[in-house]
Amino acid sequence: MKKLNALLAILLFAVTTHAQVEELNQRTALFLDEVKSTFKVKSLNGSEPDYGVLIETEHVAHTYYQLKQIEKELNELGNKVRPTYNLSTFAYENEDELLYALKFWFKNFIGGKRVTPGRDYRSVDHVDPALIIIENNYIAILTLSCYATDVDEFRDWRSRMLGVFGGPNSMVIEIGCDGPIEWTKNAPDPKDMKWRR
Repeated sequence: MKKLNALLAILLFAVTTHAQVEELNQRTALFLDEVKSTFKVKSLNGSEPDYGVLIETEHVAHTYYQLKQIEKELNELGNKVRPTYNLSTFAYENEDELLYALKFWFKNFIGGKRVTPGRDYRSVDHVDPALIIIENNYIAILTLSCYATDVDEFRDWRSRMLGVFGGPNSMVIEIGCDGPIEWTKNAPDPKDMKWRR
């Protein structure tokens, strides 16, 4: 009887994890479907932007897509370019695993910066603008081009990302060109002990 209960518990856990990963995959597909008219989408296995040690965390699913704009546009320097954006998603077994991964990641965050949850930073050298959405058991990251992204475009991307990956309890981190790092939605309390263990 104990073996049967253990087997049922394992099976239930596997089904729950699969359902959560499938939800993230559906959200990702929806986001990619929204941008496919203006971007060429590639699913890639390598050459992902440097996210610090996030890739080393114990995620149950990870996807990476490169979005390359179909139409050329003028950048700040007057050159015609096709901006490239990167979308990465990381799914975790549950919220506890996500919290553990976040604590590990924040010690060596994007740009090699150690960050305290909930605290903003003025500058971080050599980082591209990024939007990071942390929700339930997953992280969605969109990196943008420093030279091809203005404030209005950044806000449009933020709105798109939140519309697909966000929820009422999502934490949102925004990174500008060479910093700053800002917690713009549901920033955690830096004094909360759960972030210190």
